[in-house]
Amino acid sequence: MDILYTGPLGAAWLKFTLIALAAFSLGFALSLRLRGVFFLGERLLLGLVFGLAIFTAINFLAALLFGVHTNAVIAVLAIMLVIAVLLLRASTSAPSVGLNLSLGKKSFGQRLTHAGRSKVDLLGVAVFASSMLIFSALASRLLIWQNGALATGYLDAWGDLPLHLSLITSFLNEGALPLRSTILAGEPLTYPFLSDFFSATLMALGMPLDHAIELPTILLNSVTLTLLYYLGYRLVRHRGAATLAPALLLLAGGLGFLWFLSDLYYAPKSLWEFLQHLPRRYTNIGELKIHWVNPVLAHLLPQRSFLFGFPLGLAVILLWWNQAQSKRPRHAAIAGIITGALPLFHMHTFMTLMMAGAMFGLLALFRREARNARVPYWLVFGATALLAAAPAIIYLLSSQVSVRSIRWHVGWMAEGENWLWFWLKNLSVFIPLLLVALASSKLLRLRKRALHFYLPFGALFVICNLFLFSVFAYDTNKVLIFWFLLSLPFVARLLVALYQSTSWWLHGFAFRALLLALIFSGGLNLLHEFQNGGWPELTAEEAQLAQQLRKETPAHATFLTAPMHNNLLTLAGRGVVLGYPGHVISHGLDAAPIEQAIAAMFSGDSSAARHLREHEVAYIVLGPNERQRYGDKTAWLAQRFPLFMQSENYRVYKVEALGAEMSAVVKQVSE
Repeated sequence: MDILYTGPLGAAWLKFTLIALAAFSLGFALSLRLRGVFFLGERLLLGLVFGLAIFTAINFLAALLFGVHTNAVIAVLAIMLVIAVLLLRASTSAPSVGLNLSLGKKSFGQRLTHAGRSKVDLLGVAVFASSMLIFSALASRLLIWQNGALATGYLDAWGDLPLHLSLITSFLNEGALPLRSTILAGEPLTYPFLSDFFSATLMALGMPLDHAIELPTILLNSVTLTLLYYLGYRLVRHRGAATLAPALLLLAGGLGFLWFLSDLYYAPKSLWEFLQHLPRRYTNIGELKIHWVNPVLAHLLPQRSFLFGFPLGLAVILLWWNQAQSKRPRHAAIAGIITGALPLFHMHTFMTLMMAGAMFGLLALFRREARNARVPYWLVFGATALLAAAPAIIYLLSSQVSVRSIRWHVGWMAEGENWLWFWLKNLSVFIPLLLVALASSKLLRLRKRALHFYLPFGALFVICNLFLFSVFAYDTNKVLIFWFLLSLPFVARLLVALYQSTSWWLHGFAFRALLLALIFSGGLNLLHEFQNGGWPELTAEEAQLAQQLRKETPAHATFLTAPMHNNLLTLAGRGVVLGYPGHVISHGLDAAPIEQAIAAMFSGDSSAARHLREHEVAYIVLGPNERQRYGDKTAWLAQRFPLFMQSENYRVYKVEALGAEMSAVVKQVSE
């Protein structure tokens, strides 16, 4: 399948909007079946994320048999539209499950004119529209094409983006969907890949690569922020605090601004000149053990699995809240099915929801008045989630991925430093404000219902300070971030109370000082990311060579390259013997033996033939990185293998085309 790397934005937006609307139609029709009182905006958002997730999942199942094809994707959209129309007709003809009851006791028209709720929804529209504008600016720097060369505007995306590019382009190969790793030959694909698969389906409909990555980033992150707004309102019942919560997420940071002030003091520049050339990232200063990177740069932009992980996770939490006080809680199975679908979207969100659900179940056991209704709800949720997730979990555990990544480790990344000082540096005054807000629940008019609902998420903070949930300690923040999200509304509520105070000291000084302490470092970090011309991923030569290799090599071919994150095969959709070792290690695999085998193959020692055979190498790429790593030892390649393709700085040698040719080559190398 021919693919476009870039193209006009307007046409891509139109196509993406039509696809999203078609998927949304089914999701919204299903959301109308949810019992309980939801705001209209909540149903629209739930419908959008449910529809896009269903669209992705159905296309994935079809692709397992037939591959990713334009006609198949269009057929899925058509089927979803037909089912949506049938469901909507059934809803309007059956009041018991129709629009009126599903939106509460009021009719649809009355519901929209209800003063309090309409203001909530109008603010929701404002949050969504503002988020779309903000992420349109941010996502435009995810992929930067400069005279044919590819770069990214974000350092945190620089390491991960090539992995996602390799997955997306590999999904577009002809034939049934290959569930194999593109960065480790011979291993199954155990990375949660459905967000990347969604981008591949967009490309199957003719959308260029850059827009197939950027547009889902804009839309789904905007849904995340707006769901956070609605959930915040549910928890604290204050529109101002609910609106402030997404803003605090966007600009979150720690005490790194103190080192900014120090750098500014010693810098031989004016304030304006210094701000134009910030020397470092003030939410990520490793030597000071400041590791809580601004969430936009740590999760929302580079972590593509979170594109569905965040909105689906918040959707489940919103369903939990909606049924929390019901005498007969419903939709346990629906919440379980959504959670069970998460392992292939985002494993850490699945783990987070399962832990939170288990804690909710334990709390229900200790509440006698709610035990009869609550315990069955959480049992049904857990059983349904595990049953729905079982195929994906069995598949993931069929590889060499280690489950030992979950282990006892005190203090997250404090590494012996005083915990209080560590978290103060990383989150500024966030935790103190959270504790004050929870302790002042009566003054802030926080309901016991909200405080009880928050308990399992507050416990996540304690759990993540006692256990790690990833090979690399840093990645445990993928669980911690849900504690942070559920804590934001309470901190925002306290800040709004300070702002509304009649005391000048609280209103004029404390509010401004505390707000600045929360957002100063994050704002500096975002500003810093816009002060570079892009972090280079591939040169124009590499991008062009990748396109040629994609056209002229078999989709299943394995390439031998130097182990690195941004080799040119990322754009070709071809697998390599080993990509970036850090990615492989983060998946629980041992990369060291393979690195040694790669060195042997490039140097042509006595074990080269055996390694070529074991890794089924079809082509060898010799470029600047390979020459730099292995030096003159690579000269033997030109003598032993035919030249398949070349450019100014690259040579690609053919090792096998058919089985017989492979045997001859191996014999020649052995001699």
